[in-house]
This record gives sequence, C-alpha cells and structure tokens, in this order.
Amino acid sequence: MLIRLPFGKEEVEFEVPDENILAILKPLGLAPKVDLTSLTINALSRPIGLPPLSDLASKGAKVLIVIDDYTRKTPTRALLPHIIRELRKGGIRESDITILMALGTHRPPSEKEVEYKIGKEIRDRYAVLFHNWKDDTQMIKLGKVDGKVIVKVNKAVKEADLILGLGMIIPHRVSGYSGGGKIIQPGISGPEITGYTHWMSAKFPSEEILGVFDNPVKRCIDLIAEEAGLKFLVNLVLDGRGNVIDVFAGDFREVHRKGSFLAKRVYGVKVPGKADIVIADCPPPTDIDMWQAAKSLYAASLAVKPEGTIVLLATCPEGISKEHPEVEEVGYRPYDEIKCLLEKGEVTDLIAASHMVHVGEIIRRKARCILISKGIGRGLAEHIGFEYASNIEEALELAIKRHGSRAKIIVLREAPSLIPIVKA
Repeated sequence: MLIRLPFGKEEVEFEVPDENILAILKPLGLAPKVDLTSLTINALSRPIGLPPLSDLASKGAKVLIVIDDYTRKTPTRALLPHIIRELRKGGIRESDITILMALGTHRPPSEKEVEYKIGKEIRDRYAVLFHNWKDDTQMIKLGKVDGKVIVKVNKAVKEADLILGLGMIIPHRVSGYSGGGKIIQPGISGPEITGYTHWMSAKFPSEEILGVFDNPVKRCIDLIAEEAGLKFLVNLVLDGRGNVIDVFAGDFREVHRKGSFLAKRVYGVKVPGKADIVIADCPPPTDIDMWQAAKSLYAASLAVKPEGTIVLLATCPEGISKEHPEVEEVGYRPYDEIKCLLEKGEVTDLIAASHMVHVGEIIRRKARCILISKGIGRGLAEHIGFEYASNIEEALELAIKRHGSRAKIIVLREAPSLIPIVKA
C-alpha cells in the first residue's frame, strides 16, 4: 500500500505491505450542513441558553472578544464580521469593541499571522491586544484556587461589560477538549494558575483526559472562566477535511457540551486493537514546534501497544518551545522524575514540567518514539528522549527490525485531533 502523509508544506510517501496494516485512521469527513455564513447567522440568532447577542449588547457597553491564536484552525476572520454586526445591531459602537488574542503561553504572533487570523480590515479598524503571560502588569487578581494558587487573568476583562469567547473544539490532552473555558484559562491567564491546571492534568494518563468531556481539569477551568466573566461563547467543529460542520453559540458551558459531543463523533475513531507500530503525521499549524506537535503523540499513545514504537513526522521549524526553554534543557521525563526536579528547584516552570511529563510518560515508559523532523536534529532529539531517523524509510526499517516482519501498523492522519478508541 502506498501511503502519503503531510510533512510541513510537502508530502512524504512510503509503502507498507497490506498484511501489516491494521488500520488507517482519520477524522470523519462530514459534509457541512450549509455554508459557514448561514451556520454562523443561525447560531447567533438562536443561542443556547442566552438571548441573542444583539439583545445582550447595550449602547455604551464595552465589549471584549477573546479569540484563539495562530496555532488553531478557527476561521476567525470569517466569523468576526458576523459577531461584530450583531453587536453593532445592539447599539455597540465600533470604538467600544476590543479584540484580545488568547496566546496562553505561546509566542507573540507575527504581523502576517495576525492579518491571516483576523483580516486586514478588522486589524486596521479595531483595537487588537495580545496576551503576554510573562507580563504581570497585564494581569488582575481574581482570587485563589485550592486556597493557595493565585488566579490572575488579563486586565482587559475588568474593563469589559460583555466578554465573548471564540474558538474551535478538538480533543485536548490537558482539558479533554479545546474550546469552552480554555479561551480564558490558559488563554488569557497568568502562569501560576496555568501551571496549576496543566500539572493537575499531568497526574492523569492520556486515557483519562484526552477526549473525556467531564474531568477535574475542565471543571477547574470552567470555574475560572466564569469568575473572569465569560458570558457568550462561539465554538465550532471542523471535519477531517477542514470544513466547518457546525457553529454553536450561547452560554459557554452548554455550547462546549454540545460541541464536544459532535467533536467526539468526528474525531473519535475506532480501531480493532493496538498496533506494534503507529505512524502519526502532524500537519500545519500544529507542527510549528514540539510543544504543539506533541498532540500527535498523545493520540498515538492510545493506539500503540506497550513497548511498541511511534513514528512521528513533525517538521518543528521553531524547535522545541521558545517560550519554555527548560523543556530543551531537561528533556522529556516521566512524572516521578519531573516531580523530583520540581521539589529540588532544578525545574521551575510548572507549565513546562507538565508538558515534559505528558510526553515523557509516553516516550520513556509506554513506547519508543522515532522522530523525523527538519527543525530538530538528531543530537537534540536524542537529548530530549526521542530516537531519530532522517526519513520515513529509515524509521520504518528500525521499527520493523525491532518488532518483526509481521508487525501490525496503524497510520494516523490528522493525528493531533484524533481519539483512537480500541474496540472492547
């Protein structure tokens, strides 16, 4: 069988004997019900659990629209004009609308990325802010979680009378699904609370978080979003071809619940069993660095046998993570090792520590992982815990030599968004 997978802006192709293929998985390709404009207008006019946006808006009110960033495929520039039109219909002035990009702990966007995300016209006409998790002067304190962890969010929420969130829903290793209250935490939050929620997720294996709607991390995130004042949410679900299947708008909890059910139908793919070898792609924009590309590993970990091999195709032009250099210094390690380093003060970035554990538990304990990358060379890959191959043929040769000529192989297409579900 000839297989083609994306590798940055290119494709790689390779052959696998038919008898070795256990499954080739990809998100469900659902034809959109109607066009995006109609879906958006319908969702905004009939929101879930809230009056229409034009009724929530009042003349003279300050509105904050919080959007996701360049690492997400949300067609924000197509959605914003409809949202703004509804606000204007309710009497909101153009000068009273602010757009805040929820960068979480990601790097600042380039101007090209900003214009691609929101469009030049909106960039020129409206106030656009960018969350900086490292700048404490941007933050206000909301309170504490667990009696000790300070919750800080971007001070723009204090200046707003109405807060809207805009994003997309796919499976997520930290919270179960992206979207929902994540637009606030970690989207526009300070490092203390973001470290807390991420470290909480590191205590659970992937199977108990990824694609699980109700979990302790999500419940914490929702409480923070509510405290910050998130009122109205617009979330959408895409199919495996990148088409918008549906748009949900209204109360942020109910929107996320309904959207996540649809997302599980699209991204939850059944497999007859686990494989000796799992090959996972990592299409743009999730291949920007290993911080994002790790999403493919999380999916692969659900489909690989214990002591199996994962082959990860991820270009990673920006390396490991510019915002979290401790990952490159320390490498990926299991939970107990990172916990020990935290206690000794040898690791200080709790957000990075969580990421190290998420990946480390997979590549150090569950399976071996062979990385094929343009932005991460052999020396660095091996330092952080991966094996390395120059190309897919070399990786497959290594994996088949390890598991034998009868090794069963699963291929994951659009791996960052998949939830492989092994049949009982």
